[in-house]
Amino acid sequence: MSVAVDALPKVTASALVTGMQQVSNTVLTQGAVVITKHDQPAMVLLSVERYRELAQASAPDLDALARDFDALYARMQAPDARTRMHDAFAAAPADMGAAALAAAQPTRPKAETAAPA
Repeated sequence: MSVAVDALPKVTASALVTGMQQVSNTVLTQGAVVITKHDQPAMVLLSVERYRELAQASAPDLDALARDFDALYARMQAPDARTRMHDAFAAAPADMGAAALAAAQPTRPKAETAAPA
């Protein structure tokens, strides 16, 4: 996770010890503060709400991963899957490149044609 530490409010360790009430208010209003030691970031103090948001955002959605796996497995069990895999491994590099480019192109909806008047 890449978070811009420089963008967070900063509090020295000394100020933390002597001014916990002010630091607490800053954490509660800003979500987090950087605690510095010798003018260097040493730790980040987070509100419980912000911590829960970060923890939830980093947790994998196991149900979604299981559904994706099941769908992939089902496609691999299709009757023509063996032939498609053989064709893919036997394809020339130029053919693989062309297929990759075609797959990467965004699909555009077909233009609707107006009925003759």
